[in-house]
Amino acid sequence: MAIVEALHAAGGGHYGGALSVVDILHALYRNRTIQCGTTPGDKLILSKGHASIALYAVLHTLGKLDLNLAQYGSYESGMEGHPDMLANPQLHFSTGSLGQGLAVGLGMAMALRDAGPHVWVVLGDGECQEGQVWEAAMLAARYKVGNLHAVVDCNGAQECGWQHDRLLEQSPLPDAVAKWSAFGWSAKEIDGHNHMALDEWIAEIVRSSDKPSVALARTRKGRGVRLFEASPERYHCRELSEEEMRQARVDLQNA
Repeated sequence: MAIVEALHAAGGGHYGGALSVVDILHALYRNRTIQCGTTPGDKLILSKGHASIALYAVLHTLGKLDLNLAQYGSYESGMEGHPDMLANPQLHFSTGSLGQGLAVGLGMAMALRDAGPHVWVVLGDGECQEGQVWEAAMLAARYKVGNLHAVVDCNGAQECGWQHDRLLEQSPLPDAVAKWSAFGWSAKEIDGHNHMALDEWIAEIVRSSDKPSVALARTRKGRGVRLFEASPERYHCRELSEEEMRQARVDLQNA
């Protein structure tokens, strides 16, 4: 509810992608000691930066961010529409230009590989169409960077692109497990809304991290709101009418 209310107060935003990724972010922060800046601990990069409100909501819920979510998107609030590490010390990298997060995470992981911390990068499935993602994936496997882990929010929808060409496979990232495995990663498909499954995967790959790992987390874009789930492209990023907002509140209250 906090995510939808904050976006509505800001005049709209990325409802679908924020609701699909929030369980993933919550599981990572709940299971790992993710620290900001140079403080020892794991690092996390939200590569799909347009879902930043989900990150702020998780940090707020877990007591790591003492800010009013209603100020999301306002100047100098520390909660910009895309993560800004200069405005918010909890963030490890400024994201928004899709496709860059994994490469940055790889650099962090290589620098930290002998120090103990792990690096977690959360990507979108549409974002995985960027070539830089696969360049980083290939290099990570070559150097066996076992403290680098990716979670791909596979919500199956994006704002524009593939779905406008009926000759293309109607999925942003077809054969996801096979692709990542072919690049030398330990790849597994899980339910991105199942906290137990997420917890088990995190514990498993931390124990046996001899190569980079990725979870292909199957999610629903706009999860919890029937309007969003029925038309994921339409509600990728937009402003809601008062009637749409009323319906969203009803769904979330009954969830």
